[in-house]
Amino acid sequence: MRRTLFNANTDRMTYGIREMVELAARVGALDPNFGFIGENIGDPVAKGWDAPGFVKRIVADLVRARDNKVFGYTHSYGRIETRRWVADYARRYSPSSRLDGDHVVFTNGLGSAISIFYRTLKKGTRIIQPSPAYPAHYSTECFAAGAASISYRLDPDKGWSPDLAHLERQIRRYPQIAGILVINPNNPTGAVYDAPTLEAIIRLAERYKLMLISDEVYFRMVYNNCRYIHMTELVGRRVPLVVMRGISKDVPWPGARCGWMEFHNTDLDADFASFFESIKKTLMMEVCSTTLPQMALPLIYDHPEFNRWNARYTKELERNGNAIAGILRQTPGLRVPPIQGAFYMMALFNPKVLNARQTLPIACAAVRAFIRKAVAKPNLPLDKRFAYYLLASTGICVVPATDFASSNPGFRITTLDRNPSRRDRVYRTLSASIQRYLAS
Repeated sequence: MRRTLFNANTDRMTYGIREMVELAARVGALDPNFGFIGENIGDPVAKGWDAPGFVKRIVADLVRARDNKVFGYTHSYGRIETRRWVADYARRYSPSSRLDGDHVVFTNGLGSAISIFYRTLKKGTRIIQPSPAYPAHYSTECFAAGAASISYRLDPDKGWSPDLAHLERQIRRYPQIAGILVINPNNPTGAVYDAPTLEAIIRLAERYKLMLISDEVYFRMVYNNCRYIHMTELVGRRVPLVVMRGISKDVPWPGARCGWMEFHNTDLDADFASFFESIKKTLMMEVCSTTLPQMALPLIYDHPEFNRWNARYTKELERNGNAIAGILRQTPGLRVPPIQGAFYMMALFNPKVLNARQTLPIACAAVRAFIRKAVAKPNLPLDKRFAYYLLASTGICVVPATDFASSNPGFRITTLDRNPSRRDRVYRTLSASIQRYLAS
């Protein structure tokens, strides 16, 4: 080529959740008897959750409507009626909210919102990320910044609560930080933050003149006697705030690819207001986000059956999470902090139990050779080595904790399987495999 096309900065873009699927495909190509057991991707539909009947009826009615509106464009920032609905809906949870529809923008899934958000920031401006972190956030932020992630610790010994002292030290150490990302309920840990924790983060944002970014896509999925506290109600008029939400997880309809951002308090800071305007310009280049889910969204969440559906959904997620935690906590060498929301769990290996000599038996010779070569890569994290062997030996696919920028080795799983006997069988196999691996 006349000029180099490859952008070396893309090496910063990693997504271990899907990368494990690619590894599984290669194993499957080598072994016709390989059976994939996906505990890596948060897709409720793939784990047996049907979209509720009332959701299917809403979608079908919209598609059959004579006006054909679902087949046309919406406004570049999102369907106007739905944006107004989002603002009204926000006030149901946060009566003090002054959000209006003009400060709500829709994207093709929350992943698109995340990408647009970071790519639109001024070069050199940084958003501090939680660690463990969600790859779509930290990886895209690193790519946009052209530098390694700046993070604050989540403490597994305190229910994955943010280490507030470490957060403040990082803010003071890196003056290029302009905002704090909070993912609540948290992916990948399943933690839900209480009011004092959120209040302390807001005070740091006030003290250091930072904006807050609150990823709340799982806010309806809270359990184990935990109550969700809305960031908007605590923030009030104190600091600039961006709330990120989506329709994909709690309906469930992940294939809808429908997300949105709410920009609160743009009048508090002229630079924040200008940043919002630049986001809108970026969205105009994308024409619009998908029409059908935007039209369906108010009808789904206002439907009289939604709350009953959501209550059943979260109760089953609670049972699943507690059952899986009960099995894994009996595994020597492993610790499993409690979860309170979403449908993820991060289990951690005890210090120094992993080494680069451990293995699991792999029946297929071709797969065995392939995995030996894969784990021989220099500086391969030890929890990734475990995940590779686990996949090849049992078919169980988990995501290494280090793929979430975790300083502690471990793995993340989903808690979605609706079949209790299959769920328990899979996690007993996982527990036994861990013990066998550590003893090898």
